[in-house]
Amino acid sequence: MGGLGGGLSPAARTVWAKYDFAGGGWLPLWRHLADSGAAAGLLWDQWIPRAVRELVAQALPGGESDARLLAVWLAGVHHIGKATPAFACQVDSLADGMRSAGLAMAGQRYMADRRMAPHGLAGQVLLTEWLEERYGWSPRSCRQFAVVIGGHHGSPPEAVQVKDLDDHPELLRTPGASEVLWQRVQRELLDACAAEFGVAERLGAWQRVKMPQTVQAALSALVIVADWIASNADLFPYFPEDAPRSGEERVTSAWQRLDLPEPWRPKEPKGTAVELFAARFDLPLGAKPRPVQEAAVRLARELPCPGLMLIEAPMGEGKTEAALAVAEIFAARSGAGGYFFALPTMATSNAMFPRLLDWLRRLPPGEDGTSWSVRLAHSKAALNEHFAGLMAVSKPVSAVDLDGEGTVAPRGGQDPFALAELVAHQWLSGRKQGNRDRPRGCGEHWLWMATHPERRDHPRGSGEHERGVKAMQSGPGPSLRVRGALTI
Repeated sequence: MGGLGGGLSPAARTVWAKYDFAGGGWLPLWRHLADSGAAAGLLWDQWIPRAVRELVAQALPGGESDARLLAVWLAGVHHIGKATPAFACQVDSLADGMRSAGLAMAGQRYMADRRMAPHGLAGQVLLTEWLEERYGWSPRSCRQFAVVIGGHHGSPPEAVQVKDLDDHPELLRTPGASEVLWQRVQRELLDACAAEFGVAERLGAWQRVKMPQTVQAALSALVIVADWIASNADLFPYFPEDAPRSGEERVTSAWQRLDLPEPWRPKEPKGTAVELFAARFDLPLGAKPRPVQEAAVRLARELPCPGLMLIEAPMGEGKTEAALAVAEIFAARSGAGGYFFALPTMATSNAMFPRLLDWLRRLPPGEDGTSWSVRLAHSKAALNEHFAGLMAVSKPVSAVDLDGEGTVAPRGGQDPFALAELVAHQWLSGRKQGNRDRPRGCGEHWLWMATHPERRDHPRGSGEHERGVKAMQSGPGPSLRVRGALTI
């Protein structure tokens, strides 16, 4: 057997990651780590917009090649905290298999403090320890990488949580005769991941990296999404049923069934503002852009880099069309993968949604007929006939994330509102996954949530790194204000 599990010891192969209480199926940890790393690699290659890839690449000495290696490796080791007594004791039958291999642990009822070692926090501590001991990293260097592991189920752990776990080492390794074996298995799994994901030769260079928080957030988001995908038993079936298939077969089948739409990859539109507006909007014959619209397009093209543009004008001056034109230019120049359209109420969002769809359908088609996923992001969106039409799909796949929210389905079917280029991918419409859709119309509260802490805020906040943001404004007279902050 090759791959991540091929050279592992019998004890390491007994460590488990997933269990189906209804059907009795299970997934060994090594298999889930391999699935997660593979999912992250596919997300990086086919789904993550250029702007995010460049953001991560700028922080690393090897540029984008390092960035991909790091993203895949972090996703691959994200559940190393499950190789601990605090986690493994939860299923008696699987814990007994580990005990038979020498990994002693108490029963769940006798580990009253096990909630002090959630597997994300435990993984952060174990990865930090491994980097310090194997590669001589400083604690500060370790933390900026390991925090991605610690925060993959919500917000990053606080210092007091790390200290509490440090005061209870028995939650990471059972004291006594098996303590050495626990440590050896944990290191064996981390060594195997470093080799499998190709980072063993790069960790020395990464020790000197100073990683910005924006990069940590982007990597955390990618790890979370990869974990959601790899945790789906419909996409990655449990053992023993799926044991005969190779890792490559599992990944290929899962990715084809998930069928995520690729990101929006606009090319900067050429020609005059008159030609651009004629191509993108249903203007009356002979109509021309208004002065504020022409000025917006001109400034968008003249800026040295995409920035924050505020357009103020009375009603009827065409602020919406100007913003859409500017967003297309900014997205093409920055490598953003989508568009965020914020409005104050459900009613205004519903009224604007058909106009947004009309604009999307007039954009140049994606490569090879690529479909784009679009979302109307408010609580009553399912009642909107235009969005409901886009949601017409078949063969749903059950939820990807651990909380059982959201569904996945391959694209299919036609309806009066949806053309081949636009779909509403069901998995991307889940509450937690929702802001991963690229073109999106929604209420302004989504912007508030993207900038305020809450569980799983990384994928929501980092989603706004990927797309342009348009908020409706009206004022006493037409004006344009441009600020230098990069928002796409």
